[in-house]
Amino acid sequence: MKLSGNIIPNLIFPELELYNAYQEVSDNIPRIYLGKGTCSIAVGLNEVKDAIIDYSSLHKIDLKIIETSCRGICTYDPIIEIKIKGRNRILFKNIKPTDVSEILSSVLNQIVPDSKFVLGQVIDKDMYEWTNVPDIMQNNFFSKQTRRLTKYFGESDPLDIASYIMQGGFFALNKVISTMQPDEVCAEIEESGLQGRGGGGYNTGIKWKASLQNDSSLKYFICNADESDPGSFVDRMLVEANPFGLIEGVIIGAYAIRASEAIIYISSRYPFANERLRKALEIVKDHKLVGNDIADSGYNIHIEIIESPGTYVCGEETALIASIQGQRGMPEPKPPYPAESGLNGMPTVVNNVETLCNVPLILQHGVDWFKQIGNKYSKGTKLFSVTGKVKITGLVEVPMGATLKSVLEICGGVKNNKDPKAIHLGGPSGGFIPPQHFQLPIDYFHISNEGIWPGSGSFSVLDNENCLIELAKYYMEFVENESCGKCIPCREGSQRMVEILDRITKKPASVNDKETLIRFKGVMQMEQLADVMKSTSLCGLGQNAPNLIASILKYFKNELEEHIYERKCAAGVCRNLRKFSIDVDNCTGCTLCARKCPSDAIIGTPKHPHFIVEEKCINCGICFEVCKFNAVIIS
Repeated sequence: MKLSGNIIPNLIFPELELYNAYQEVSDNIPRIYLGKGTCSIAVGLNEVKDAIIDYSSLHKIDLKIIETSCRGICTYDPIIEIKIKGRNRILFKNIKPTDVSEILSSVLNQIVPDSKFVLGQVIDKDMYEWTNVPDIMQNNFFSKQTRRLTKYFGESDPLDIASYIMQGGFFALNKVISTMQPDEVCAEIEESGLQGRGGGGYNTGIKWKASLQNDSSLKYFICNADESDPGSFVDRMLVEANPFGLIEGVIIGAYAIRASEAIIYISSRYPFANERLRKALEIVKDHKLVGNDIADSGYNIHIEIIESPGTYVCGEETALIASIQGQRGMPEPKPPYPAESGLNGMPTVVNNVETLCNVPLILQHGVDWFKQIGNKYSKGTKLFSVTGKVKITGLVEVPMGATLKSVLEICGGVKNNKDPKAIHLGGPSGGFIPPQHFQLPIDYFHISNEGIWPGSGSFSVLDNENCLIELAKYYMEFVENESCGKCIPCREGSQRMVEILDRITKKPASVNDKETLIRFKGVMQMEQLADVMKSTSLCGLGQNAPNLIASILKYFKNELEEHIYERKCAAGVCRNLRKFSIDVDNCTGCTLCARKCPSDAIIGTPKHPHFIVEEKCINCGICFEVCKFNAVIIS
């Protein structure tokens, strides 16, 4: 790797030895790069590492194991990369411990192993290429992205500060503390048009300026890394892959508002991200970039890492501040805004991880560089954690203004080449977007106009096997459980919504007129209830909770009516709307369904047709799954 063109000996790191420390040693020791992140650990990366160590010991071969970050293409985890002298790094996917011996034995003898393992190679013009192995950066998943924040994912050890410097790290911090005043930093970030990436989309520079203009002698700068949207992992992956970049962004932000105290508030559910961040902070402290008189600049900055209790409502900045103060995480009315009166009553700025990771890049490359990507409504790039019914799941970075369809195409389209039913954007506060609107530009103007809170970047693809009503019920139950209970519209409204959706997704216990009336009355009140929650809830949790319901009423009313009037779930997801029966012409009397039924609802004698006792059936669907003769029918 070569030094970034902007990196020169500077106020922060005058010693060239640090740069030279990263230069790859020209020896014959093979290097094994492990793409380590929460996702790869969950699917067995540590066991793969143990198998590599065992192989090295058994064959008495020296191997250098380097733990990098995940490259973001999560479907193929665990990924290992191998670099032998004179050859490009070659990547292997979905590796199991039992695959290690075959792969290492082949590569160490300069042979490409079975193609089922091969993902690609990292092209270096000074190295020999592997024959018939594609360039990994020509893979559609990478080539169609605009990789700025994720450019160096998987390249090196995220805790190697020398490699971070070679990638351009700390250039911005050096520039700021040696040549810029706080108001100039605020002005440059404001001019860039950087909007808060946590969902609000407010101009970051204006937010900073409001706090800077307060003449308080004590101010706080907080990084909100408490990513609590189900399905979102943008901030977690940024912390794991680029902890130095986040810390640099925090230091610059604190300098811009003249704060000497900074806090990174991170979810306790992310133990690995916590571990990497704490180690990175210790390294930065060792280099005297945090503490008193950093880099002999006269500026003092102290950073503390605080683990959150993992509650969704603490993503709201006033609830987050209350949690840090040791109080129950409950939102407060605004104004006053935290920039005026926040932590301990002092001016406080709160930004999320993705926002702050953009800051060093803007100050390193310039405002024009940042603004050349995006559209007139939003500048720069946006990260999305893509999950659901897609061929490739992972972290995707696209320009602001890119369409939903373009993100879907980057991930290879829908699994099994099925037609998409909807894209769910924004987690519990988001909404369902139908295929006819997949050309919708991704920016804060267009997404907000759809009545959707974009959240921190969750992007889930749904097909006809997904029931939107059941999903809406799941997320509304999540909101009900996470509501702090302080305001009535959110506390009571979410409960009523859950009750209404529960009635819709199951058949009534009886068919009497009263129960039917209650069922229909609740459905008729959904829109009115949603309006009340949106207009009167105290914070964004309650205000945006009805977004999913609103999107169903707007785009998927047919599915709602199917559940209400026909008492049917076409996706077959709502168990309590399903009815199972047995086709006597197809049933061979094998007895397998009867033996597997957990409620003894299937009766019959061997080699004769069986029957389901509807009153005892719990709609689990096991009989349908085990029947080999297509005799079980769902209606």
